[in-house]
Amino acid sequence: MGEILGVGITHYPPLLGEPDHYADLLRMVMNSHLVPGEMKDPASWPEGMRKDWDNEHAVALEHQERHKAALAEVRREIDDFKPDAVIVFGDDQYENFKEDVIPPFNMYCMDSFPSSPFSTFLKDKPNIWNVDSSHEYEVPGAGRIGREIVDAVISRHRPIAYSYKYSRFPHLSHAFANAFVFLDWDKRGWNYPVIPISVNCYGSGVIHTKGGMAQLFDQRSESEKDPYLDAPGPAGPTPRSCFELGQTLREVLDARPERFVVMASSGWSHAFLTEKNHWLYPDREFDSQRHDELCQGEQRKWRDIENSAIDDAGSQEFKNWICLAGVVEERKAKVIDYLDTWIFNSQKCFATFK
Repeated sequence: MGEILGVGITHYPPLLGEPDHYADLLRMVMNSHLVPGEMKDPASWPEGMRKDWDNEHAVALEHQERHKAALAEVRREIDDFKPDAVIVFGDDQYENFKEDVIPPFNMYCMDSFPSSPFSTFLKDKPNIWNVDSSHEYEVPGAGRIGREIVDAVISRHRPIAYSYKYSRFPHLSHAFANAFVFLDWDKRGWNYPVIPISVNCYGSGVIHTKGGMAQLFDQRSESEKDPYLDAPGPAGPTPRSCFELGQTLREVLDARPERFVVMASSGWSHAFLTEKNHWLYPDREFDSQRHDELCQGEQRKWRDIENSAIDDAGSQEFKNWICLAGVVEERKAKVIDYLDTWIFNSQKCFATFK
């Protein structure tokens, strides 16, 4: 029987670069025609948000230091565990999966993953590895193990798609690529074979928002829009289906001899997805409740959240953590840190489940 270490981290793209740019997503959203004029004035913001905005540099430096410390602790636990493979749940944001097919879940079964983590979000800008933005390298994969796991999951009546190669994106998509950069911040090397599982976290918005916030800057009239591509689509996988996939994966891994890290890679509520907050700041209350449940070992409750509540909170990427919760449903997390933010787009949590 194998052993499992559960891990949850963020893949926050601005963390790849300099702290003074962490709030650039907020600056971008403030230019949207959908944000009410009065909300573009910081004087209209909640008090805590105004305070962070006025002290942005110091708050950003603290944000970076807490990220680094938490990620270093997670890496130490992974190194101590010595896994044979690392399975990662991460969202595909209109990267490999687009209009031709949007699978709820997809496992990549490949022996090597080309990765170019700084070539999109930080192109031609400084990064934490101090390399050229075109830098490419290979992340090792566990393709044969992945293929066997897919077969076993499907045989347990849990359908899941699989891929032997990238479909659209030429390298590892950012939910995975960023995670491996952050866990190797000091460039000591990442030698653990990985098995990425993409989750359609963005659901009904993945196409018309282009996996992000394209709709915030789309000023076309309704008559100019495509009735399919520019409208909300079918729902993404429900939290229950995410949780039950995790449960099935746990059954499969328990029957295998290897040691596995199973990781969720994502932030929680995202400001640019939270319409009720004018897309300016995340749903702190929703995520605070999830944090409390995590600390109390009650992550089973996440199975019963509705898609509508996830979308209302702008916490679509939290579904990666719900998949992880199904794997470690009986374990109590060690919460290493929880970063509650107003101006840096998303809440972040770092936890391990031994």
